[in-house]
Amino acid sequence: MYLSKPIFKRILLALIAVVTGSWLLMSCITYKDINYLQQPNPDVIRYKDSVRFEDYKLQPGDRLSIVVHSLNEETNKLFQGSENMDGSSGGGSASDLFTYRVDENGDLLFPYVGKVKAMDKTLRDVKDELESRTKNQFGNCYVRVTLANAFFSVIGEGGNGRYPLIKEKLNIFEALAISGDLNSLANRKQIKILRQTQSGTVVKTFDVRSKDIMHTQFYYIQPNDVIYVQKLPSHFFGVTSWSSLLGTVSTTISLLLLGISISKYF
Repeated sequence: MYLSKPIFKRILLALIAVVTGSWLLMSCITYKDINYLQQPNPDVIRYKDSVRFEDYKLQPGDRLSIVVHSLNEETNKLFQGSENMDGSSGGGSASDLFTYRVDENGDLLFPYVGKVKAMDKTLRDVKDELESRTKNQFGNCYVRVTLANAFFSVIGEGGNGRYPLIKEKLNIFEALAISGDLNSLANRKQIKILRQTQSGTVVKTFDVRSKDIMHTQFYYIQPNDVIYVQKLPSHFFGVTSWSSLLGTVSTTISLLLLGISISKYF
């Protein structure tokens, strides 16, 4: 049977409503939702605090890569061939041979030196302490100290992965770039960082769009940070581009035409 004019009019209005709704879904995402380094305004948070970069303070469980260099070859062999290092037995890798763990008391045990207090110290502090104590026994030595477990993780709409901290002062924008940046559905207003501290894991929430973020504690990434990016709550259908919009509209039209064709046989 053929459709009457009232029924056809209803179908047409429904089609218009679907197309309009798709346009509205797409228009919800604007440059204000995705641009970085925006001036603070009623929608972008102003951070009043001004925090300078601070070197990472070592915690129990951290693993340090420590290599001693000296002009004396015997001293080099003594340290670089020691059997008191992690990984010297049990099939450890070559990098494990020079890796030392900060124990639950905050100490690390270094060959021929003994216990060195590491908790709440920076890498520079540990380096200076080791150079001072090795000098008393072996003369002038250069000690290189780096963090062996220097990684951060990204989960959610910013990708999913674990990445190395390629430098000491890695900021949030560089970290997101390493993970592939945020997609258009990422909620930049409420980025969360899970950070390990002496008192336990803390969760920090911040607006990455704000220019003021450069002066806050959120700007620099620390070892073992987990960056969690949530999806914008208002985008259930995910219509965020011309291709997805056209796909939604064409699918809807196809279904309506199919329904009209089938109705002719009833």
